[in-house]
Amino acid sequence: MSKTTQKTPLQNLLITTSENAAGFSVSGITGYAPELVRRVANALVKSGDLVRAKLGARSVRYFANDDLARAYQAGQAPARRGATAVLGPRTKARWSADEPGIITPQTKIYIAPPLPRRVLRTNTYTQF
Repeated sequence: MSKTTQKTPLQNLLITTSENAAGFSVSGITGYAPELVRRVANALVKSGDLVRAKLGARSVRYFANDDLARAYQAGQAPARRGATAVLGPRTKARWSADEPGIITPQTKIYIAPPLPRRVLRTNTYTQF
């Protein structure tokens, strides 16, 4: 005797959505809490109804079969990593502090009038 279970509306929605070429991501399913969608999708993966395709460190899409998942992954460009500084965001400039600034004909130099003596904080006074 085989055990047949009826699918919930969310399970049916996920199965039909996974049949297109782009599959679905958890954030793409509206009307349900993302935690619920993730739990149901993981249960469907465990039962063999869906296939999980990991696209990045934190990016997952679900597909109806393995062929759709492979085709989608093949069409995705590899993620580009931004150039990160070795020493962090507060590294030294590539030029020395003694070098003069480059002044071209397009350079505009503004000289602001000095503030009054009694101004302690300029961000609290709108007139300065």
